[in-house]
Amino acid sequence: MGINYSNSGSAFSDPGRSFANLEATLVANMVTASTDLALLIDGKGVITDVAVRDAELFGDVPASWIGKAFVDVVTVECRAKVGRMLSDREPGEAAPRREINHPMPSGPDLPISYAMLSLTRDDARLALGRDMRTISILQQKLVETQLAIESDYARLQNAESQYRVFFDTSSDAIVIADAASGKILEANSAARRLLESDGRQVAGAAIESLFAERSIRDLDRLVAAARASGDIEAADLALRDDDSATAISARFYRQHGATRLAIRFGRTGADSLSPGAHDLIAKAGRELPDAIVVVDNDLKIVAANESFLDLAEIATGRQAAGKPLGDIVGRRGVEMAVVKTAVDAEGVVRSFGTVLHTQHGGTVDVELSGSVLKEGGQQFYGFSLRRTARAAQLVSAAQPLRSANDMTGLVGRVPLREIVRETADIIEQLCIEAALDLTRNNRASAAEMLGLSRQSLYSKLRRYGIGDPAPDPGEDAPG
Repeated sequence: MGINYSNSGSAFSDPGRSFANLEATLVANMVTASTDLALLIDGKGVITDVAVRDAELFGDVPASWIGKAFVDVVTVECRAKVGRMLSDREPGEAAPRREINHPMPSGPDLPISYAMLSLTRDDARLALGRDMRTISILQQKLVETQLAIESDYARLQNAESQYRVFFDTSSDAIVIADAASGKILEANSAARRLLESDGRQVAGAAIESLFAERSIRDLDRLVAAARASGDIEAADLALRDDDSATAISARFYRQHGATRLAIRFGRTGADSLSPGAHDLIAKAGRELPDAIVVVDNDLKIVAANESFLDLAEIATGRQAAGKPLGDIVGRRGVEMAVVKTAVDAEGVVRSFGTVLHTQHGGTVDVELSGSVLKEGGQQFYGFSLRRTARAAQLVSAAQPLRSANDMTGLVGRVPLREIVRETADIIEQLCIEAALDLTRNNRASAAEMLGLSRQSLYSKLRRYGIGDPAPDPGEDAPG
């Protein structure tokens, strides 16, 4: 009675009759043709013969397995699988396929999916293997693609979340409209508070419905100008429920093949500078690279982009607003006045080497470029800062000397007396710090070494912000 091998497919109805007269050579050829790799294994688990459908599939590696135990030609983690395959000797049952990895002399492991069949003679086994390298590569690509998709999706979710937070928490009223239909798609909380009344909804309404009848024509001109320039255009328009003029700015942009219109409603009253601050940083962002900061005529910060906050280690823009830029950029605060003079004279300054002092006491070598910005009849200054490689310094890292190139680069743009004054200030600071180092911060001895009175030394310490200008314990106060 023959053995019936069960499988999940459809078997021949009478294999004993159909294959009774087949020769051994023909059966061997059928096995070779129907599988990528066939191993003949004896009752002790030793490979006695190997057949390969295509000699180029695996090279000469399978031939070297003859005479070796099956468990010795697989990777360590697959030996338990092989043991279970060889111990499964239920008659009439075909063992399920198992994927086994073979170590290769060079390159990655060779994955083979084996089905183990028991033969009727000598307790031998026939392992029919399929090459899984193509499937393994496809699986790896699928995993990599899935990971990339998940990463992109997470990044998009993060970007959308940030957009939602910034959009909805902005103190300025902003609406986003479809440029083709003129219908409002989104409105942030400030816009809803400003524009919604009597149960009316901003989202879904026409843009014209937000403005007074007398301002519709001006609105059309504003939208046309924004569409033509691709830049931010501004105008003073009257809202639907308010006759007083409100500053309105509009800008077109494209999103997924559709044109959108962003409209911002500026504040009125004494806080007229804040809407302009956003426009200023947008203008500076288009003209200047890297970290960007806008200051007023007193060199106090009006607005700064995220890169500047990161570079200066300042947590929020609100913390930066109102700070003198000279306290952050430049050596001891004497350089920004010189840079301002250069910008006033030339309209622009480029690649000015200086240093940035971070919020937490660090220093960063930067190149500064700047220009004059005009907004609402007022003059501002926009500066960009780019991190530069820190060169080897021969003096104290806390107070590096300005190079000759930096000083000569100001010639022609800054009056000579300004250059000489700055140079004298820097040399004076260095001499004071050197005297303090030599006297181990004994300011009475340092003053004597420098030929200064103690009162003059304390005055210069306060001027340059060196150490604590208060007298040391045991010293008499200057007087």
